[in-house]
Amino acid sequence: MKKTKKIILFIVEGITDETSLSLILSKLVSDSSVQFHVINQDITADFNSNCQNIIRKIDNEVKKFISQNNGLKKTDIKEIIHLVDTDGAFIRPDFVVEDANHEKTFYTPTSIVTNKRDLIIDRNERKSSILNKLYQTNHIGRIGYKVYFFSCNLEHVLHNSPNTPWEKKCLYSYDFVDQYINKEERFIDFLTSEDFVIKGDYKETWQFIKEDCNSLNRYCNFHLYFNMKS
Repeated sequence: MKKTKKIILFIVEGITDETSLSLILSKLVSDSSVQFHVINQDITADFNSNCQNIIRKIDNEVKKFISQNNGLKKTDIKEIIHLVDTDGAFIRPDFVVEDANHEKTFYTPTSIVTNKRDLIIDRNERKSSILNKLYQTNHIGRIGYKVYFFSCNLEHVLHNSPNTPWEKKCLYSYDFVDQYINKEERFIDFLTSEDFVIKGDYKETWQFIKEDCNSLNRYCNFHLYFNMKS
């Protein structure tokens, strides 16, 4: 009887994250079943999220994934990999610039330009404290857990486009799959590109992204996931 593969559950914010990465990761991680759970929100920035409830909220998302897959048990999940955008969350408030002419929040290498400055400052405070807690968390619901960042967001890292409109996100995600399908090892090479790779271990990369305006710039530590598997 063929042994059922354990699940590596990737928790992501949006559908374009899954589109960009799921097929490539399924090819790279052949010893496990790669599954994605799209939560359709930034759980680390949600107004109802805080350091006291974030672990429970992520555990509830895992339970939701299990309930949506008949016959699945929690013990079927080998590990939880949470992929997050930094969104400039660690910058000082004085780098958040008020501009009434900007209808949408705009990210630059040194600032967040917005017409809702107070809301962004509040979001950054909440999100940064939650990310600080999550990267120091090793288990959620007795399942191994790791969180990796794309800065300032996924499109910034994958396409060097930090302010991508929704319709282009979809196009970019399909283009990215086309670029690396059947060439999955090149994806790992891409993740270790000198353009945005951070030297150091898991903790050191998180310390780095918290410094200065690094959480606004093009950095990623997801390559470390593959280092841990090798």
